[in-house]
Amino acid sequence: MATRKNPGIFGDYRGTVDTIVLSKWNDTYVTKSKPGPRRKKTTAVGLLRQNNVFGMVSSFFKSAKGLIKIAYQRPKVVKMTPYNAAVSYHLKNAITGDPDDPSIDLRLIKFSFPIRRTQSAWNSVLVLEQGYNVTVRWETNPFPQKCTQLDDKVILIFYDANRGSFTGISDVIDRSDLSFTEEFSDGFAGHELYWYMLLISADGKLVSETEYLGMVTLPAKE
Repeated sequence: MATRKNPGIFGDYRGTVDTIVLSKWNDTYVTKSKPGPRRKKTTAVGLLRQNNVFGMVSSFFKSAKGLIKIAYQRPKVVKMTPYNAAVSYHLKNAITGDPDDPSIDLRLIKFSFPIRRTQSAWNSVLVLEQGYNVTVRWETNPFPQKCTQLDDKVILIFYDANRGSFTGISDVIDRSDLSFTEEFSDGFAGHELYWYMLLISADGKLVSETEYLGMVTLPAKE
């Protein structure tokens, strides 16, 4: 089991998505691009929409470039960078809402695109513990493949809907730990946190699919 006390919003990578605002759509929180200055009327409506969505997605993933560079694997024949591939994937698969008011569905976010893959965690569960502690648990895979190693690194990412920012936790959790607890301070009371999980082999060559673990709301202050 691994445990870490959260020092604030800072993690192995971090960043406030300052061009994105949070909204609620069909009982699910989604991110939307902040309205920009008005363009000239001569600008095509379709181009405005395209630029709006592209800017929203690019801004959202900008602070996760380090992880994406490793986890978004690309075939040698493809010239697209991992970051551009991540933006392209979410433009095609994670945009929802009205064309004039698009959103990113937080449930569909993927921080990895495995070509040389390792297995995902087995039976992973997100649990809100007593106080402000959040635990992720998983099990030893009963059907391990050759690629599945106990020293595979577990990467957890959580998106703080209240602050509009996300934090990654890496290099401190192995597949063999079978659980990890993040100890939040009461400064996060009432915050809604969306959690994601993926694994990377110790040598960095193999990646798993990204798993959306769910959302937890930390209790309000008494």
